[in-house]
Amino acid sequence: MYYNKIRVIGNSSLADRIIKLLNEIGYFIVNESENLRVVVGPLSRAIKFANKPVILVTENGEYVIPVNREESGVSLIASLISDMIGGNLILTSKMAEKGVYSVQEFSWVNGLYWTNSEKVKELNKKILKSSKLTVYYDKKIILPEGYSSVEKPCSADIVVGDYDCNSLVLKPYKVVMGLKYYSTIPPEVILYSIRLTLKSIYILNDRVDVIVSPVKDRNIINISTLLGAELFTIYGDTCESMLLQYGGKILLKGVKRAFGLETCLGVVKVEKGIQ
Repeated sequence: MYYNKIRVIGNSSLADRIIKLLNEIGYFIVNESENLRVVVGPLSRAIKFANKPVILVTENGEYVIPVNREESGVSLIASLISDMIGGNLILTSKMAEKGVYSVQEFSWVNGLYWTNSEKVKELNKKILKSSKLTVYYDKKIILPEGYSSVEKPCSADIVVGDYDCNSLVLKPYKVVMGLKYYSTIPPEVILYSIRLTLKSIYILNDRVDVIVSPVKDRNIINISTLLGAELFTIYGDTCESMLLQYGGKILLKGVKRAFGLETCLGVVKVEKGIQ
């Protein structure tokens, strides 16, 4: 679901800058097998690459525009890019006109996934019509404009967790944070770096379910307790190798978030809630 393998198309200093900025926050910059393309240049060029999700960045960097699949989460990466380069984000979808998130965008920012695509389409039509969807949840969830909570699961349009309802069931990914750091790093810097890592891929609810690290000191124990995360001591040559040992999919590769501190991020699909 998450776009994390990005091909930047363009021969300019702006294209090079976008590559550098995305690389610095952990995205995989690739020349093939990408799941998102960023085209720096005219719209006519971007359209040629629109058989996959595409973001257009105008040659002067003034505008950043999702060309297709905006509601699938392309809008969120476009927002990150526009913030990084100081461009203007132009959204053209019906969801953007209404000022609401699609179900896919709601799922993205909360670290959730679905198995019923037809139900997702149905609820997207509903929120476009009424600007409202109801949600039942027992995990930490961000409720953007148009989404409200209810007390009974089967009365909701969306249920987060494992329930036998006719609602759309969204299941939480297990969010896994990899951490490598010097023991002298203050705990507030570690916590800030964790939150910055989540925001780098637009997960906004600050949920971390597992921390993997070769270090097990008082700081990391206290932070895992604060976040309600399980702590696993895993050794690896790279941050990504620790995630791979734990299991799941790597979203963001290891990058330095502060001097002497490196983070990476992965997710694991689980069948029955967060274990």
